[in-house]
Amino acid sequence: MPPLHTIVILSLLSLIAFPKNVVSGYTILGGLDEPTPSDVEPKDDSIVTETLRHFAPPRQVQLRIQTHETSGRVSMAGTLWEASPLLANYITNPACPLEAFQRMRINDDATTNAGVQPPQPLQPSNVVELGSGVGLASVAAALLGCRVFATDGMPSSIRLLQENFERYASDIPVTPHASMLEWGDDHAVDSLLQNQLLGKLPDIVMASDVVYAHSAREELAQTVRRLCPQGHTDGRVLIAHRWRANPVDEESFFQLFDDEFHREEVGLEFFPEDSYYRTRSMMDMKYPISIFEMRRKC
Repeated sequence: MPPLHTIVILSLLSLIAFPKNVVSGYTILGGLDEPTPSDVEPKDDSIVTETLRHFAPPRQVQLRIQTHETSGRVSMAGTLWEASPLLANYITNPACPLEAFQRMRINDDATTNAGVQPPQPLQPSNVVELGSGVGLASVAAALLGCRVFATDGMPSSIRLLQENFERYASDIPVTPHASMLEWGDDHAVDSLLQNQLLGKLPDIVMASDVVYAHSAREELAQTVRRLCPQGHTDGRVLIAHRWRANPVDEESFFQLFDDEFHREEVGLEFFPEDSYYRTRSMMDMKYPISIFEMRRKC
């Protein structure tokens, strides 16, 4: 066991690297793979509210979450994690350069001007979310008019997704579809593509806070490649990630794609002005959260 002073120094460095933050009732400290309950009383369900600030007016989205599993442990799938609101606000930002989201934006002003024909109906962009959790990013994409297929490997998450999607059914052109999908299960991916997407490949594959479990990274990468296979150069992969205990190790996940995909990090201009998101770690010079966009190489 290392000396006590070593433990204290390492603990202080982890706090310097990533400031303390509270997400959906949990205290998250840099250096921990999983959150630890803060002062929230254990309970089965509660409601969180997030603001999609790029709608006019800004849209308040209420989502049911599950704070704890029946065992008393923090629910990983039922918690709204930090990167998800950033991903949701990025894809709904009018300046987001991704064509799949840009073409879903209809100029409402045009329909009110005399002599101007209303916009023609668009073929909705197909969006698949992996590890959807409680579904904030899926709701955001659906509010844009995308056809969304939200997936998760936890039955409790599917229940939450269905309930949260039903809450906004009257506001969403096409209600998102929630289904079980375990990473690495090629048969399940092929079934999703054939039965839900009717043989089409998704325009967007997106995910947030899915890289924390080292044991599942190869399977996650396998599923991403299956959904965005070689030759699908029009497809885009978006992954929002909060850097945690070992950024070098976590970066290795994204490097798995570098031989097959172009990878770019979304610029800070798409992040909130809050200094938390714009302060680099003193240890590795990373910002707390990154969003990566990937596309297949020719």
